Amino acid sequence: MRKITLGIILCLLVLLIACSKQTEIKEAEPTTLQDSSMDTSIFKEKIPSTANRDSLPFAEGANGISLGLYNPDGNIETEFHFQVEKGESVKKFISLGNMIKKDRLYKIILLVDYQQMPFIVDGGKPSLDFDVQMKAGQTVEIPVEIPPLPEGLHDILFVIAKYPDDKSLDEEFRKKTDLNHLLFQRFSVSVGGKDTPTKTQFDNIGELEDKNLGGVFLSKNDDYRRWLTENVGLNEKLRYIVHIGNSVRKKDQTYALVILSDWKQVNITKDKNVLFYKLQEDNAYSLKTELTAPDQEGVYDLTALLISNPFQKLDMYNRDTEASIRVGVNVKN
Repeated sequence: MRKITLGIILCLLVLLIACSKQTEIKEAEPTTLQDSSMDTSIFKEKIPSTANRDSLPFAEGANGISLGLYNPDGNIETEFHFQVEKGESVKKFISLGNMIKKDRLYKIILLVDYQQMPFIVDGGKPSLDFDVQMKAGQTVEIPVEIPPLPEGLHDILFVIAKYPDDKSLDEEFRKKTDLNHLLFQRFSVSVGGKDTPTKTQFDNIGELEDKNLGGVFLSKNDDYRRWLTENVGLNEKLRYIVHIGNSVRKKDQTYALVILSDWKQVNITKDKNVLFYKLQEDNAYSLKTELTAPDQEGVYDLTALLISNPFQKLDMYNRDTEASIRVGVNVKN
């Protein structure tokens, strides 16, 4: 009897251990799936083939970035102006290569006609930005979609920030953001067969200066010293100066000016978040403006964009976009 009882107990123990192991496996499966879904460099939507990646533009050297544009059929886009029907969304694949020896985060935002707009990635919900975490040497094709636009000509600018998670206030780091901390993928779209440019009202707000300045520059004071970091209190007014100049040395060169605070577009004047300028050769403007600091402590990045030739059909020669240094605004109580 004791042998039978002991045998029954042993059988029960074996069954309990087996059930326990099955439970552990079943509980572990959702965790694995969740970790996979958290990989922001994996997409459901794909192009037929990436065998032609070598034909994409490639930036050699320290920047270590490859950047290009595919259409949904998998063909590399070699033009920079597209036609879509009324009610049709704009779908492209941004090919982004992190051709360096370390992992890096990239943040993507979209400006449509110089206004920040939500966009769709991989068939998801519209969002104002998208972060993609990439491994060293990795290249991905990011499926982006712009919801249907009104009839007419539109300027599309995807801004890609490198290492947006690096909030260092080290001055050497801030100096290195000069000219190379942003990537741009810009093209124009005509909707419904209409491509008449929007008539632009040029603001030319600020003080006209006789300065040999090209591009866009931010300063804290009325000088041209590099502004790298700033301490400011919660909800405090941060006053600064934006300088822009005709970098291409052409008569009647036009620009759109946009300011980003932590990758969100902010007002430049009380009622405008984009300003338009027409500059003669060697013209420069300086504009005093201000920004209200956030109500939470942290380091916020302040960057200005100067977008050339607004409201034009774009080609490889007229789609330049320039950026200022990434100023580190340290908000603290």
